[in-house]
Amino acid sequence: MMQQYMEVKEQCQDKILFFRLGDFYEMFFDDALTASRELDLTLTGRAGGNKEKVPMCGVPFHSADTYIERLVHKGYKVAICEQMEDPKLAKGLVKRKIIKVITPGTITLENAVASKQNNYIGCLNEKEGILSMALMDVTTGECLWADCAASVMEDSLFDILAVYEPSELIYAHMGKDMDAVREYLRSHLAQCTVTEFPADDNVDYSEQARSYFPPEDFAAATAAGDCIGMLLDYVSDVMQSDISHINSLEHIDNDRRLVVDAASLRHLEITQNVRDGGRRGTLLDVLDKTQTAMGGRLLRKWLEAPLIRIADITRRQDAVEDFVLHEIMRQDTADVLNRIYDFERILTRIETGTVSPKDLVALRESLAVIPQLKNVLAGASADLLHNLNDRLQTHDDVYDLLCRGIKDEPGLVIRNGGVIRDGFSPELDEIRSIAANSHAFLQELEEKEKEKTGIKMKIGYTKVFGYYFEISHANTKPIPDYYVRKQTLVNAERYITPELKEFEVKVLTSQERMLALEYKLFGDIRRQIQGHIPAMQATARAIARIDCLYSLACAAYDNRYVRPSLNTKATISIKDGRHPIIEKYLKDELFVPNDVTLNHEDHEILVITGPNMAGKSTYMRQVAVLVLMAQVGSFIPAKEGSICPVDRIFTRIGASDDILTGQSTFMMEMKEVSYILKHATSRSLLILDEIGRGTSTFDGMSIARAVIEYCLKHIHALTLFATHYHELIAMADDSPKIKNYTVAVKERGKNIKFLRRIIPGGADRSYGLHVARLAGLPESLLKRADVILEDLEKNGGAPVPAKAPVNPAPSPMGDNLFSSPVIDKLLSVDVSSMTPIEAISFLYNLQKDAKEGSGIQ
Repeated sequence: MMQQYMEVKEQCQDKILFFRLGDFYEMFFDDALTASRELDLTLTGRAGGNKEKVPMCGVPFHSADTYIERLVHKGYKVAICEQMEDPKLAKGLVKRKIIKVITPGTITLENAVASKQNNYIGCLNEKEGILSMALMDVTTGECLWADCAASVMEDSLFDILAVYEPSELIYAHMGKDMDAVREYLRSHLAQCTVTEFPADDNVDYSEQARSYFPPEDFAAATAAGDCIGMLLDYVSDVMQSDISHINSLEHIDNDRRLVVDAASLRHLEITQNVRDGGRRGTLLDVLDKTQTAMGGRLLRKWLEAPLIRIADITRRQDAVEDFVLHEIMRQDTADVLNRIYDFERILTRIETGTVSPKDLVALRESLAVIPQLKNVLAGASADLLHNLNDRLQTHDDVYDLLCRGIKDEPGLVIRNGGVIRDGFSPELDEIRSIAANSHAFLQELEEKEKEKTGIKMKIGYTKVFGYYFEISHANTKPIPDYYVRKQTLVNAERYITPELKEFEVKVLTSQERMLALEYKLFGDIRRQIQGHIPAMQATARAIARIDCLYSLACAAYDNRYVRPSLNTKATISIKDGRHPIIEKYLKDELFVPNDVTLNHEDHEILVITGPNMAGKSTYMRQVAVLVLMAQVGSFIPAKEGSICPVDRIFTRIGASDDILTGQSTFMMEMKEVSYILKHATSRSLLILDEIGRGTSTFDGMSIARAVIEYCLKHIHALTLFATHYHELIAMADDSPKIKNYTVAVKERGKNIKFLRRIIPGGADRSYGLHVARLAGLPESLLKRADVILEDLEKNGGAPVPAKAPVNPAPSPMGDNLFSSPVIDKLLSVDVSSMTPIEAISFLYNLQKDAKEGSGIQ
């Protein structure tokens, strides 16, 4: 057996081998050491031919899915080696072979992949200077592709990797370029498993892939054809099953979608927050009211790749508005969608042979409500909803098959039976009847034989002779010819008849035959459904789109969003806009709305000044998020808005470094700025926050001013530029396209209050010390900072020499009256806002401080 194991292991050296032995999957040698560590299994040993025992651990085969899922999520690949014959019937060693391999990108287990998130496996291939990439979600049947010149790989490819986050990547013919890809994955997608694909130069991978997809879709993928074919070849080989359900091919087309690079998606918190990478506090979290997992996955893709063509956006807006205006239709749609399961992934499990009885029940219940959904949408007025309704099919043949074939509450696993409905198979009904009613059948047979022969008899059973008719010697009537003597006793003879023998065979093997027949019938049902999979996938995708439109409508209705108008004048005009994420999570105060105007005439660049924490970044992110929402087809949180679709949104916000690659905060900032200036166009929206702050003041200010000048002269993008360098407000005097805006602040002595309003004009200072005071820095430190600031301003920024602190002789009255901590505290408190108890407590503490300062006990 160990020799057989070693021969199988040779075929999968880079995988953990689950080797079937009876009721367990066993692992040996290094696989056992790894699995015991990662799965917290008990490590044992087994004789392997040498003096020392072979390391060994195992898991029950009926619960192996859970363990496989945990290993795959840790980045391991698992090979399943099954027994290919019944051990009871095998002569010698049971034959075994690898039936499938499960990898991070090909896992289809029910709970292994997040329901509202895609799980992509990617492929990279370089040919004649063109780099191609294919991405596939085997759980849904989708395939995406893109290509670019290898020289711009870092700009295009890395953005795609960051957005789609493949869990597994294969590559071929990449050469030295793969080193850069590996370095990127190491620092940004560490969980991605990377494997080299052994491409055969004699195989036409493009031609192999052609049959999977509609001809018109595949025709566009000329350069990427080989890459797509390699990925299909790899997935088919790993899964060891038919993968014809992969039939949707889509180009990652920057001409038809708004491109939001990875950094901007992160800064704007579109689908992942910046704190822990989760979805709480993201735009997706705010807008996701989807009722199905299919809709949830699609909405995420809509947010990551919004539309760019006004006609496409308008169609979505019309559908969203239809739902918003018709509450009954919206509620009825929710009631139906809530009863639809993730049958897009169920169809994949049907195709790959891993479907469970519970899956088929879920598919049946989903198909049952599609007619109701069609009835609801029949009353819609939006063209897109009518189009989607026409694409919904009821699949009556499949629904009827599932109703006839599968019980209402079947067993959890097919191997335990109890799945096929009574009446579906006469043969199965008979076996079940025999197993359940064997005693009644025997009584009925006994009475029938007594009546037929006129002989008194009884039916008996022994383990040695089986079932028999016992006739005593007192019965003198002739015994029929079809009675075969089986045993002679002192007072009686025992006989068997063909009918009794047939019953004996059936009853003694009924349980085994029943399970085998149920398994066969379940497989027949699965194969009959396979022919309908492409049509049902189209229905599932239509349902996902309906769910997304419903979700956007619910968010609009619940949060008081309005429909923005679309224009072709390169203008963004929003009145009383609100940040959709912040206003949802703001608990103690109302969100302050703000206006924005951007155009190429007199508002091309807005220079925004004001203190930290006043709302500059929020305002700029808000503009970007509202534009993105509008191009998704969503309504926006504003009083009104008119938006011209932009081709790209770029953001440079926040401070972060990259420790893994040794890049400082300032270097990261400059690289992001470089990327933006290289790719932005006059149709882009730029959000630039605090450019130049990671270096010295004059260096930073110089860079900031030069960036604004470059944007004004070469790019002409609509730009929001926030800065602490209030000296930059003078640039508005030199160009009519630059406008100054600032955050309204209310000053009161050395304290300030943020009003959160963006108003025309520029700030004449940065309010840094005011913000430091709000943060609670020691008052003595702030006073020293005031002195340093005053000297710096007098000296034009020249450094101030440090002075030794002067220690005046202590006075019997303590510190000077007008600079003591007691006076500072007294001046800082708002007496009119204090309660009597707070005033007494404050006075008590003040007196205590005064006594300590004067030395009085």
